[in-house]
Amino acid sequence: MTSTVKIIIAAVAGVAAIVTLLIMAPAIGDSVSGGQAQIAGADGAAVEFPVNERGETYGSANGSQVPDLLAAPTDDGQIGYVRVSELELARNVAGSLESGERVVDVYASDGETIIGAFTVTKDMPGPRAGTED
Repeated sequence: MTSTVKIIIAAVAGVAAIVTLLIMAPAIGDSVSGGQAQIAGADGAAVEFPVNERGETYGSANGSQVPDLLAAPTDDGQIGYVRVSELELARNVAGSLESGERVVDVYASDGETIIGAFTVTKDMPGPRAGTED
């Protein structure tokens, strides 16, 4: 076997190992942390967010730390979670729309079950507003 073939086989094996770790990471993390993600807060202390089965953290912003799913009310007053990535995109898009608004889904903590909608306006502060030191 030539050295080129050996290198290719080693590279494929390495990529397969990385993909396996990425797929297994949420399950491994839940078994080690008990379903909570620890993130360093502004003061260096650990901030713990619960983690759903999809591996997403959820809760309210805590100092400079923002979970994947941020607590938010639906337009009709229920409490749920908006995906931070969807919220940031909606704010950017709302700024370019004539209405200045964009609607995002509000989820249960599982990050899948839609429980309502949240209207995002172009003037609304972002999820990380005021968290930078």
